Amino acid sequence: MKLPKDVKVIKGNRENVRARMDREDVVYQRKAGKNLHIRFIYPQQDNVDRKYPLVMHIQGSAWFEQNLNDHLLDFKEIVTAGYIVAIVEYLPVPYGIFPSQVEDAKTAMRYLMKNVDDYPIDPENLFVMGDSSGGHAALMCWATWNTNKLDTTTQPLPQIRAFVDLYGVVDLATLSEDNPSENYESIGTPEAQLLGGYTPEQHPEAAEKASVLHYITESTQTEPLLVLHGTKDSLVPFNQSVRLFVHSQKMNQKVTFYAVEDADHGKSIFYNEQTMQVMIDFLDKHKTSNYNWF
Repeated sequence: MKLPKDVKVIKGNRENVRARMDREDVVYQRKAGKNLHIRFIYPQQDNVDRKYPLVMHIQGSAWFEQNLNDHLLDFKEIVTAGYIVAIVEYLPVPYGIFPSQVEDAKTAMRYLMKNVDDYPIDPENLFVMGDSSGGHAALMCWATWNTNKLDTTTQPLPQIRAFVDLYGVVDLATLSEDNPSENYESIGTPEAQLLGGYTPEQHPEAAEKASVLHYITESTQTEPLLVLHGTKDSLVPFNQSVRLFVHSQKMNQKVTFYAVEDADHGKSIFYNEQTMQVMIDFLDKHKTSNYNWF
């Protein structure tokens, strides 16, 4: 095609990947009278029909009602690197007390695998990720995925290649020690709501069962875990992830830990280019080797 004089030309990139969303979310279960949703972000390439690895992300919200849009733009680079991101909603407190969130995440993954032919998902390359309270649920999944613990059924779960924890709560019993300026003794706190209206001090047994360290021993079978946490996190103390990393090293678990300097609880300093590349490199490292998309 001959172009008119002075028309400027931009060369199209046949390997470019864009991110797209469906118009409506998927309801994966109805629980306590509430529909729980999955919001998908897909990679899209012109004239390409293929299956993509899946990152199932458990949304953070202090265990309350979740905003599934919170990280849509933060995760765009993961999608354009060739991954489907499925953001999972769980039943919020005070209705969903522990371990409801963990059960919901496992139910969501079973739903996705049951209906995998409806999506461009490669079931051989599955990842689980979560941030904040969703990071807490992701950690609980990491510690119990290969067991029947914290689950509603003994139906086998699919193999997960690796897990990602973004500034998740690790140990409810030590939150007050790690952040003395915060009041964790009120039954109105998110932690108390998670435990059914009891503070960790009031119900230490429940707090222990809701803490990932309780489940990690030398014999625990886990997949590789990536942990990222801002050093100036004002909501979930940075030392929570330090506790997880130190304990996991003692128990010979495969954990990689990155401290994000000067970053608060998520936000722009945390979700920077280097942080996102660390996450993508970790996913790429652990997916099956027969992928060479670009």
